[in-house]
Amino acid sequence: VHWPYCLRRCTYCNFNKYVPKDNNGHVVAECLQRETETLLQLSQVSCITSVFFGGGTPSLAPPSTISIILETISKHASLHDQAEVTLEVNPTLEGRSKLVDFHHAGVNRFSIGVQSLQDEDLKRLGRDHSSAEALQCIREARRLCPGRVSVDVMFGRPSQTFESWEVELSELLQVCDDHVSLYQLTLERGTQLFKQVQGGNVTMLDEEVVSEMYQHARKTLHQHGFQQYEVSNFARNKSGSLHNLSYWKGRQYIGVGPGDFIKSK
Repeated sequence: VHWPYCLRRCTYCNFNKYVPKDNNGHVVAECLQRETETLLQLSQVSCITSVFFGGGTPSLAPPSTISIILETISKHASLHDQAEVTLEVNPTLEGRSKLVDFHHAGVNRFSIGVQSLQDEDLKRLGRDHSSAEALQCIREARRLCPGRVSVDVMFGRPSQTFESWEVELSELLQVCDDHVSLYQLTLERGTQLFKQVQGGNVTMLDEEVVSEMYQHARKTLHQHGFQQYEVSNFARNKSGSLHNLSYWKGRQYIGVGPGDFIKSK
């Protein structure tokens, strides 16, 4: 389920997202509900095993919107008792303050967009949270959903060093739960970062250094009990994401919202 809005666009992002001029979240919520209902009726799906609220920044959505969409799913298909319901969270004060309400709405797994634990890098990337806020968000999410909190972290960032990456991973592993999504920063045409690199204001890291960072992260995560179950995702204690596995194995899924699509059998 794609919530398309963000408060700002990160410098590296080329996803289908919008910075709204007006507060029309209620209109989007109604559209998402109607689209969910229509697609479930057309697909004749009988059982849903996972729901993933992505973005954009879905933690900007009212918890009532999440609740309504889950109720709509339950009305038109069987939502499995053990269904995985994930919500991506931007670890700002606003995102963190709504965790309890999202949990009450039916979310049982959080994916925290940490990206970096270096405040200067967060500013360069256009993120609107600090490293301290990210760490606190992880702690609070883990209290609500122990064993079901994922963190996104990005490597290959401009000015990042191998040594700082080692420190960052060590700090992250002190607070993270049982799932880590590891992404290499890529340069996408049309983004602010692309323009900065083209203008000579920012230099991307050498590919050899980036490769060393990735291999070090894989080794470090393995030493802490994580197993790599697809390209970017690592889990321990059987905490692999049903949503990620469905994509990876080419299973059927329904996409709701302006940036989603459907895969049928």
